[in-house]
Amino acid sequence: MIKERHKIARLEWARKHKTWSKEWSSVVFSDEKRFNLDGPDGFQYYWHDLRKEPQYFSKQRFGGGGVMVWAGFGCKGKTNIAFIDGNMNAKKYQDMLETHLLPVASKISAKKWIFQQDNASIHNAKSTHEWFNSKKISLLHWAPLSSDMNPTENLWGILSRKVYTNGRQFSSISDLKEAINESWEEIELSTLNNLIDSMPNRIFELITKMGNKTHY
Repeated sequence: MIKERHKIARLEWARKHKTWSKEWSSVVFSDEKRFNLDGPDGFQYYWHDLRKEPQYFSKQRFGGGGVMVWAGFGCKGKTNIAFIDGNMNAKKYQDMLETHLLPVASKISAKKWIFQQDNASIHNAKSTHEWFNSKKISLLHWAPLSSDMNPTENLWGILSRKVYTNGRQFSSISDLKEAINESWEEIELSTLNNLIDSMPNRIFELITKMGNKTHY
């Protein structure tokens, strides 16, 4: 639930970035997402591509297992998918960024890139901010409860449609991981740039809605 204080913070953030245009091409967007054997996380009972005829199946067919992933993307490309083993903490998050983000960040975005992350506790931990400072990484200040402003959320939707096409389910974690990696590789650069190009419109809608949720 977005409370009044969140609306105020979101509106403040939007007004601060309302003149941004080409600046968004310098941002590396990122997010985490869970993929289950029988459908993407967040659909407890039933999942289907809304553009196709519905297909019904049991949620617990394969025991409800799954994987948590992290990825990032910019105007020139995307990181590899990082599969997260066990519970993520601040140290594991930093190690993951060291492995999967730092080697490619300037290649998938601008030479002087800016990193976007949400306000999860491990992202905002003191040790994580110290790590960012030690690596001289510039962070994009992020408004609270603003998944609708993060184009990575839309990218997850695109990826999910590929992974679970035609109601596909998986009998093993290894098969699921393989499908995620293969589907991730299929996502074209034009798709990434279309998502980045949507940022000014997201900002505009957020301002017109006075900080309320947008349709994104």
